[in-house]
Amino acid sequence: MQKRYVFSIIITMAGLLGACSRDFLELKPDQSAETGKTIRDLPGLQAAVSGMYSLLQDANYYGRTMPLLPDLRADNAFISVINSNRYRNHDQYIVTANDVSITDTWNKLYSVVANANMVIMKGPSITLLPSATDTVSARTMVAEAYGVRGLVFFDIARLYAQPYNYTPTGTNMGIPIVTVTNIDSVQSPSRSNIRDTYTQVISDFNTAIRRFEESGSTAFSSGHLNVYAAKALLSRVLLYKEDWAGAVAYASDVINAHKYQLLATDKLVSDFKNTGNGETIFEVINTPVDNQGTDGLAYIFSQEGYGDVLATNDIYNIYTSTDVRRNFLRKGKRAGNGGENPANIIMKYSDVTTFSESMKVMRLAELYLIRAEALAHLGRTMEALADLNIVVRRADPAAPPVTATGPALLEAILLERRKELAFEGHRLFDLNRTKHSFTKYLAGDKTIPVAWPSTKVILPIPQRELDANPNIRNQQNEGYN
Repeated sequence: MQKRYVFSIIITMAGLLGACSRDFLELKPDQSAETGKTIRDLPGLQAAVSGMYSLLQDANYYGRTMPLLPDLRADNAFISVINSNRYRNHDQYIVTANDVSITDTWNKLYSVVANANMVIMKGPSITLLPSATDTVSARTMVAEAYGVRGLVFFDIARLYAQPYNYTPTGTNMGIPIVTVTNIDSVQSPSRSNIRDTYTQVISDFNTAIRRFEESGSTAFSSGHLNVYAAKALLSRVLLYKEDWAGAVAYASDVINAHKYQLLATDKLVSDFKNTGNGETIFEVINTPVDNQGTDGLAYIFSQEGYGDVLATNDIYNIYTSTDVRRNFLRKGKRAGNGGENPANIIMKYSDVTTFSESMKVMRLAELYLIRAEALAHLGRTMEALADLNIVVRRADPAAPPVTATGPALLEAILLERRKELAFEGHRLFDLNRTKHSFTKYLAGDKTIPVAWPSTKVILPIPQRELDANPNIRNQQNEGYN
């Protein structure tokens, strides 16, 4: 089969969900026609949206890679001396453009984009019964597609491009932006700059928010994007962009809506794992019959599974003995002869029986920390401290309140983000956007110093992509040429 550029992939919907492979796929005329007919009524639109969310579950996206890499490639985790050979090149900072996992992740994320594009393109014109409920549902699903596309574009940028503030005017390379998927032709876009990438991401979230509000929807599920999830995710984007006022405004909209509440101190560890736990604003849902199984994140943490990924002593030691979040880690022995002993076993995701733990993408605690950081940059120190201490004291009621100001306050917020969001896919992105050097820890007490700015903290554009698309061929990330 001829390999074609990523955007001429099969659009994964209900009947095609198992069709994608590691190769770029070419649609045959009959497949193209069937795909074009899929979204013509409300059930077809619902199937397309379900397919879109199903792709988020994949092990190459939120099923494992997206929450894993930012911790593994920073100072929170490392690959055990006994391992299944997964992610070792990431751990050792020897990734190349030919890496299979890099290519698979790129393909999967752009598959989600293609699905979202089809919903956005065809959703508004589908045939509806004369029912107000149907109209609300259809409009809501189109809003969801805009929000999901914004999330995916942002995630691609975080993985494969330097942050917004890497250059003073945002002229460093961003990602290929494709907002129209043409299943009958090859699309070969070049990379936009990071400023234009963020413009598209922000536009998608703003469109999602507007369409949610216009839809009249009252739907409320942690497994689907809603207006609050779109606002929360937009506040994260604006934090990365250093639009401090915007980040405060959208975080406040969600916090002040009182639709979510922080888990109680004594429930934080146990109820974190629960789907729809009241603190979670958006999550990728797994169930006992719909999950990644042994390809999921829990299996690579659990000593009953692969158990490859262990927490560093560096992160274990930042928690006080009274901080309940230390219970997301357990001192134990790495399974297998010759394994680390003691080892810091990661327990945040640990179900290797039913594999039904849902992957947290946005929680209320992160919103408090987003708002605290943005307020600190705006010089609103007392308000920033109030938000920061909400998270600090929830996890550790015995902790003295943080009273730092100026740069020390920003460092305290970064530390709290490390504690609160550990093993949820944030650490490397936080270090890079805040221009911090760090130590990458390896097995056997070996280390790699990573000085900011580093070309290696982002991933290379896959070589197959460069070979297939002449417009991106000379746009490889620095350090991988």
